[in-house]
Amino acid sequence: MHHIGNQQRHRPSDAEQWVFTGDVHDHSRFDGDCAWCDKQDQRLSFEVRHAKVDGSCHICQTCIERAPLRMEQDSRALSVQQWRDHLSGLAVRLTHRTCREVLRNLLARTDDPALQEVAVYFDRNVQLSPGRAAALLLALSRSRLEVDPRIFDVQIRSAAHKAEFAHLSEQEKLAVWPVFSVTIQKRLMSLGLAPTAIRSRPHLPEIPRKPAWERAGFAGPQA
Repeated sequence: MHHIGNQQRHRPSDAEQWVFTGDVHDHSRFDGDCAWCDKQDQRLSFEVRHAKVDGSCHICQTCIERAPLRMEQDSRALSVQQWRDHLSGLAVRLTHRTCREVLRNLLARTDDPALQEVAVYFDRNVQLSPGRAAALLLALSRSRLEVDPRIFDVQIRSAAHKAEFAHLSEQEKLAVWPVFSVTIQKRLMSLGLAPTAIRSRPHLPEIPRKPAWERAGFAGPQA
C-alpha cells in the first residue's frame, strides 16, 4: 500500500477526490486500522485511491459510508442510502463467505456430525444459536485453526435463545462468552446466565482483543 502524505492517517479534506476501488478486505480478526480516522480493531477494510495522486489506502466502514466517494469504473449516481446499502451488502457477503470458509476448513479436519448440522444451520440463518455456536467454537479450539471466534454472530435476543444458553454446560458457556459484546455480557449477567467463572469475578471482563482472544480457550496459530 502506498502512502499519500498526511492523508494516510486522517480523513482528507478533499474526500470527493477519492474513489472506492471495490476491494473489501476481511482480516478474519479485529486487527485492521483505518487510514483516515485511526480507528483500530476493524474487521473490514475498504480500499480507496486518490483520483489525482498515485496511491491507495484502506479505511473503515464508517469513513467510507460518510465520505462523498465515487466507485471505480462505475458512473452510477447513488443516494446516501443507496451508497450505504451497497457497502453493507458487500460487507455482509464477504463476512459470511469468510465464516463459511472457516466451517469448510474445520469440517475437513473432523467427521463430527454435529458440525455438519452447524454448517447447515449457518447456511440457512447466517448466524448461530448458542448451542450450535458452542459446538463450533469448542471444535475450533481443538483444531488449532487461527480463527478469532468473534467473526461468528450468535443469536441471543429471543427468550428461546437465552434459555438455550442457560442450559449449556459451563465449558460451553465459556466458549461462547467472548463472542458477545460487553452490552450483551452485562445483560446476561443481570439475568444470572453468565458462566459461573465469570459471575465470581469482581468486574466484568472485556471482550478478548488481539492477541488476548487466545486466552479464551482458542489455540491460535500453530507453532
